Amino acid sequence: MDTHDLDESRRELLARVLQHGGVLAAPFGHAGEDSHQPRELADIAALEEAGHLAVQRDDEGRPSRLELTPSGYRALGVA
Repeated sequence: MDTHDLDESRRELLARVLQHGGVLAAPFGHAGEDSHQPRELADIAALEEAGHLAVQRDDEGRPSRLELTPSGYRALGVA
């Protein structure tokens, strides 16, 4: 995935992780309360596959911690 291929929601997700110092724990807050969660799960998977995010998962396989990779910083234009 080239950085120009990032849609707005994926760019926003990377930016949100950046705003938290490059690491975002509990990306959904309280489970089940975010109506955008299915879309965000797809975005997280795509960004992880592209190498922009490192994702830690809980025992049930849900993302519990997102961390920008060097590729993720570059995608946001941060060196």
